[in-house]
Parts: sequence; structure tokens; C-alpha cells
Amino acid sequence: MFKKIIFRVGGDKIFTLIAVSLFLVLSSSGHAEGEGTPEKVLGPENVMVTLYALGGAAAGQKTYGEEIYLSKGTPLQALITLKQIVLEGKKPSRSFEMKDQLEVIVFRGSFLKLSKIAIKKVVLKDSSIEVYAEYKDLPGAGIASQPAAIIPVGQLPPGKYTVILFVDNKLRKKAEFSVSR
Repeated sequence: MFKKIIFRVGGDKIFTLIAVSLFLVLSSSGHAEGEGTPEKVLGPENVMVTLYALGGAAAGQKTYGEEIYLSKGTPLQALITLKQIVLEGKKPSRSFEMKDQLEVIVFRGSFLKLSKIAIKKVVLKDSSIEVYAEYKDLPGAGIASQPAAIIPVGQLPPGKYTVILFVDNKLRKKAEFSVSR
């Protein structure tokens, strides 16, 4: 995956150039026949998780179910979009442009107890975004919660995509969207 090139210039000086060929493979659109598109695994370090995605405004209101949404912009804009969809009835967007910075929102729903979501990994491959999550409930805690994870995926090339949510390694939900020029 890494290529190390050593060459001499003017006597004893040795320069080492390390080229990250993995980056070139991931960023290039072409690949050899018979090879699949390389997958890109995103760690959980850039994922924003909140237990109170809808804020105090949702406490004591009707219950909201689990869903996958998409938003463009920053994680903060994604939280605002989530509130607009869930609390105000705004229609979720499923169509974006190449220039948009995309965020995947995994909304667990609303609970009368403390519930959590943890994103273990995110895999971008071909036209799918696979999200691997774990859900935890703390029944003894009588605190209402609305857990959500905001996953930055950035800009994507034009095409049709599917977000696939796995909870405890079992398929849970899918959401489709498209990106145009």
C-alpha cells in the first residue's frame, strides 16, 4: 500500500519519498477489470453522537421512530435539519449536488428512558454507505432521550447511493439518495 522510493543526489545525501498509493487508488475512478472498488473505512472519531438530538422541545411529546436522514452542511446544520424533519414535518431531502458536504443522520427515535447509540464503523464502498452501530438502553434511568449520530461523509461523485444501517451486525434499515452534478 505504501511505496518507498530512495534515491541519491550529490554524494551522501539520501532523500526518502513516501507516496501513499492507497490514496491514489481511492481517489481514482478507474480500476483494473475484476477488481472491486476499494472500500474506505471511516472510524468513529469524526462522528458526532448526541442523546438529546431534538432538545428539550421533544420531552413529553409523542414518540418518534428510528430513521436514516441525510443533510448537507455541517454536523450542526444536520441537527437543525433533523429537528425540522421530526418536529416541524419538513420533507427529508434525498437529492443532493456534487458540491454538497453530506452528513448521514442515524436517528434512533425518542424514548422515555436513557438510550444510546454508538457508531462502530462506517464503510464507503461502490454506491453504498454501510453504518455499523450498537444500541444501548438504560431502563433504570428515567430520563427522556432522542439518540442520534451525525456521520460526515463529505462530497460524493454523481450517482445513486444507499445508506445501510446494521445494528449489532444485523441489517436494520436502508435509505436511498442521489447526487447530481
